[in-house]
Amino acid sequence: MSKVSARPGEPVSGAEGHDNEKRQQILDGAREVFRAKGYEGAAMDAIAKAAGVSKGTLYVYFTNKDELFEELISDEKRELAAALDAFQPVAGSFRDNLRAFAVSFNELLTADNHISSIRMVIGAVEKFPAVGAMFFKAGAERGTTRLTEVFGRAVEDGRLKPCDPAVAAQHFISLCTAEMMKKALFGAALRPSREAAEKMVDDGLDVFLDYYGPKA
Repeated sequence: MSKVSARPGEPVSGAEGHDNEKRQQILDGAREVFRAKGYEGAAMDAIAKAAGVSKGTLYVYFTNKDELFEELISDEKRELAAALDAFQPVAGSFRDNLRAFAVSFNELLTADNHISSIRMVIGAVEKFPAVGAMFFKAGAERGTTRLTEVFGRAVEDGRLKPCDPAVAAQHFISLCTAEMMKKALFGAALRPSREAAEKMVDDGLDVFLDYYGPKA
């Protein structure tokens, strides 16, 4: 039989798989409560109830609400990074690949769960400034970093004109994602349809390639 620590915050001994499963169960419950109530409004009693564990079990895994919130954001960061890293370019032209990335990135950034997480982080960023920076780096900054690598190679092989690939990546992200992100953050009623979202991507691509594309 596995043993469970009785002291809050102390690592739990026993079957690692079971411990990880229980920890994830608590994080899932915490995610539900933090998204609904925000950091200030979330109570450990409510988190324990949403997670389906006793309050005593909750404190075995997490010393306090601050620690639980920070771990939750770390968990969200890992999920976001994994989703970005899983994207694979489609067969076709350079423009086709850029379009596929932009559409995929927009779907990731404007998904309901991600928008809820952004609102949650923004609501707590004054208390947890490092958490806000960490979440940004996992999403927008990681997407820009991936594009910087792609654009660096594109400059070398002539698919883009000579330029700073990091600046080009920032421009691309702004042109193809910023408007949809803003609309999604301010409410579902403002969220563009899939057709409208893809048109925004195409319009952004036209502007981007008109400036950064190779000149004859």
